[in-house]
Amino acid sequence: MISSAAITAMVFTLLICFGMPIALAIWFYRKGRYAKVALFVGAAVFLVSQVFIRIPLLNAASGMAWYQQMAANLFLIALFLSLTAGIFEEVGRYLGFRFFLKKHLTWKNGVAFGIGHGGIEAIVLTGFSYINNLVYSVLINTGAFTETIAPQVGSEMAAYIQNQLLNVPPYMFAVAGLERAFTIIIHIALSLVVIKALVEKRPVFIIYAILLHTIVNLPAVLIPGLGYNILLAELYLLVLAVLGWWFINRSRATLAVETGNTD
Repeated sequence: MISSAAITAMVFTLLICFGMPIALAIWFYRKGRYAKVALFVGAAVFLVSQVFIRIPLLNAASGMAWYQQMAANLFLIALFLSLTAGIFEEVGRYLGFRFFLKKHLTWKNGVAFGIGHGGIEAIVLTGFSYINNLVYSVLINTGAFTETIAPQVGSEMAAYIQNQLLNVPPYMFAVAGLERAFTIIIHIALSLVVIKALVEKRPVFIIYAILLHTIVNLPAVLIPGLGYNILLAELYLLVLAVLGWWFINRSRATLAVETGNTD
């Protein structure tokens, strides 16, 4: 049986993944009246750069000898994955601002972009999988899992899914939601770093954003990969989210001065 604590934790993560981006988008629009296109461009940039380009390329590369050799070294593969995530997403951010939001280069639109970008990532990468987890858990607890899921995915995969859900500590299901919350804040901050590249006409800020993105991802991959408790990785993300929150608030005044906008 899947415990009620585990199911509650799954619901918590679902609320974070779907509810937090929607709530932020509505609340911030009422407060700041940002250009709604910024929200959708932010979401589209994530989907195009990651879901439609980077992830398929990584899947194609995973069968190649050079990739398999690199994957044997934890640090190299973690660095490669973190750096490519930074390159694809931050260059995507730049292109989104440069070609679709060039008339909306303000702080509030940068924040909206980050909400859309981080929000759709939370929904696609975590939210959808937790819908499956919750459905599977209900089926396991009602005794219908074997009859309904095993014929679709095979007995081995069904057993694997069931064992994973039964053996994962309940708090871990909630940790995934907290990670998404921290990451959304970080995405907002990174969006503001990239918008500064255009406002200040300093392309070096794109490099800064790529390096910062890599710094965010690298320890989050290495810490659990080296066998340390994943909570250490989440603590690391929490620290970065706090720093990101500080930067978000600090950049409001500087971007307002640079753009001549007091919003």
